[in-house]
Amino acid sequence: MTEARSGETAPAGSERWFIVLLGLVYMMNFVDRTIVSVAGEAIRRDLDLTDLQLGLLGGLAFSLFYAALGIPLARLAERRSRVGIIAAVTAIWSVMTALSGATGSFAQLLLCRMGVGVGEAGFTPALVSMISDRFPEERRASAFSTIAIWVPIGAAISATLGGWVVQNFGWRAAFLALGLPGLILALLLKLTIPEPPRRNAGEATATPPFGAVLRRVGRSPAFLYLTAASGLVGMVGFGLNLFMIPLLVRRYGLDIAQAGLIFAISLSLSMGIGNYAGGRAADWLGRRDIGWFGRAPALLLMVALPLYLLAILQSDWRWFMVLMFFAAATLYAFLPAIMTVTQRLVEPRMRASAAALHAFGQTVAGLGIGSVALGWLSDRLAAQAYAGDYRVQCAHHAVDRACGLAAAQGLQHAMMAAGAVLILAIVLYLRAAHALRREIPGATPQG
Repeated sequence: MTEARSGETAPAGSERWFIVLLGLVYMMNFVDRTIVSVAGEAIRRDLDLTDLQLGLLGGLAFSLFYAALGIPLARLAERRSRVGIIAAVTAIWSVMTALSGATGSFAQLLLCRMGVGVGEAGFTPALVSMISDRFPEERRASAFSTIAIWVPIGAAISATLGGWVVQNFGWRAAFLALGLPGLILALLLKLTIPEPPRRNAGEATATPPFGAVLRRVGRSPAFLYLTAASGLVGMVGFGLNLFMIPLLVRRYGLDIAQAGLIFAISLSLSMGIGNYAGGRAADWLGRRDIGWFGRAPALLLMVALPLYLLAILQSDWRWFMVLMFFAAATLYAFLPAIMTVTQRLVEPRMRASAAALHAFGQTVAGLGIGSVALGWLSDRLAAQAYAGDYRVQCAHHAVDRACGLAAAQGLQHAMMAAGAVLILAIVLYLRAAHALRREIPGATPQG
């Protein structure tokens, strides 16, 4: 394959392989990140955990290490080979996922999930930085969205294959089976993807200090609004990823394999459609008015919120699946595009760091705070719904019907309450639309 020179795009063949291979890596990134969601109810029962502890496993433990190391690794990506960084972190998170299957306690599993966060921390900033160097501005949202379409494919594989393995062989086998393939992808990446030259590198040969990056994004209301709004969307989205299968099992009496299939259809497939369409729409709209990068997600959230709430209220899983399909498609549609437009708000040597800061806000608020708060609220509301001492009488997840109903009701109401944050996200996206038009003056409306 031939590397693109600075300021040029890569040949079509190498672009296709870049998108396919990085898409597969992104897929395994999400498989290994979300397998704890698929196996969560089985883990909860086997290790006798609360929803709060499940939120810690699937959210805070992962996100804090992901976010804390994301910025140092992004700084490294400003100076070193981004291909090498992605290959190394892919191998790390794959090994830590496989090791999760050998754990026998909450503490051991928590440590392994921290290791997965350490591995995945270096992926997105380096990827976004490479996309900015391989593709022109008007194609970046489409390129990233095409790569990101593998995320819902990964979620579908994790839900269907992982759910089947959990149901038939146990949750430990699922971690092992879905962790090891990433090692092959890491090797392919290192051997077949060249490091792209940095665009406009001659304009700023030295990497700016991190303080300069913070000052730059701190002076950008558009960056701050977009990051905060995406974090709030993440609170709902990541919570949905983590607790949808437990909700389906508890509320509708489905087994994990059945719940995994519904997850794949109503969340993974719809998210893929939304991401791809959103990226294409963002490039088209953004060429006419950069403000659409804020207005479009705000408008779609106005559609997503009532659909999400209606889905959670349904007593029939079929209606839940239909309504959640459209809710998820509109909820996730513009998240990849928003990541790419933040790259236009900073200088070339700040791109990976800016992407890491955006991911920090989205991950800490969404996956960290959101998942833990949702788990805590679910436990509290389940205790209120139970006529007795829920903690004592429903310990060890007894199959008592009243305990099961309380657990289902508590999680249902907690997920509905979480949807309220989307109202603030809508306001922030609309503010971002105005700020983008001020901060990117060259992107003026056409026609």
